[in-house]
Amino acid sequence: MNNQVDAALEMVRKQFDCQERRGCNFTVMYSTLLKGFAVSKRIDKVMALYEEMRGKGISCNTITYGTLLDACAKCCAMDRASMLLEDMKKSSVEPSLITYSTMVKGYCAVGEVDRAFHVLAEMRAESKFEPDRIMYNSILDGCSKHHRVEEALHLLDEMKASGIRPSNSTLSILVKLLANANRLDEAFHMVEDLSQNGFRPNVQVYTCLVQACMFKRCLERALTLHDAVVTHTGCALDDKFYAVLARCCLQCKQPLKAAEVVRAAYRLQGHSLAMPVGNEVIGMEAWALDQVAAGLQAGGSYQQKVFANLAADLWECHGLQMGNPHMQCTGRKEVTRCKHGAGYGRTGWR
Repeated sequence: MNNQVDAALEMVRKQFDCQERRGCNFTVMYSTLLKGFAVSKRIDKVMALYEEMRGKGISCNTITYGTLLDACAKCCAMDRASMLLEDMKKSSVEPSLITYSTMVKGYCAVGEVDRAFHVLAEMRAESKFEPDRIMYNSILDGCSKHHRVEEALHLLDEMKASGIRPSNSTLSILVKLLANANRLDEAFHMVEDLSQNGFRPNVQVYTCLVQACMFKRCLERALTLHDAVVTHTGCALDDKFYAVLARCCLQCKQPLKAAEVVRAAYRLQGHSLAMPVGNEVIGMEAWALDQVAAGLQAGGSYQQKVFANLAADLWECHGLQMGNPHMQCTGRKEVTRCKHGAGYGRTGWR
């Protein structure tokens, strides 16, 4: 835990050489050491320690091999995974669902999605396990990164047929995948269909939809989505959502509409967006405020006047200085200077 794995290894080696310690469970100790080297991504030390275990006759269990495979995944060394799986079989150690899930995640991380599908097929053929939501999400993420849309949609159907409900992570992955494939309508329909079956998309899903709108330059659709979420879903929006929505406005060459998004995020007068019930100020991530300020200041006299009014209202209502790389934040009792990236968010000044 304190990044002193080498010192821990020397201590364990001394204990192993001590005659009166021979009855101790060194499998657990060495597995812990393997995890320590895996966390620091020292794959050579991981494999050397594994060979040391085998040389000393220290047995490896399912957890040991799971740790080894996780190290391969973390270190992008999945070329060693097949050998480890063969060693498991020779040692009569049964793979667990976590074993297969780790391999799938590792192969997807290094771009070998076909190998991940092979592991999935092998698991079904040779074990009693069925894929769970985590494994499906890992393969879906791999499909998303490599634009394999049809395979991803087939996996979604397979999940539903198996009685596994998609999670918000599942939906976020699929929204990104469909957006990158220029299938924005399908992304919206997917969210709508799942919502009708008792599923409640979270703010991350809606943020992904706004990003999808930004890629397709569909500003009106993004703004309509904002109003629908606020009015009908009960989902609490956050500062990242408003930051992405403001950026969508700027990408679509609409800095004045971006100024309205800022006003909505900080509950200032002078915008046309729907507002949730209550008085909570959400705010937005500071990088977006900087971009909105730059977009307005780069415009003509009217846009610069809009910026001046917005900056004045932010300062008067929230003590937030807009367009300055060091934002000044004030509370009722004190004034503090925050580093670049600070801003007013859901939990107050930070």
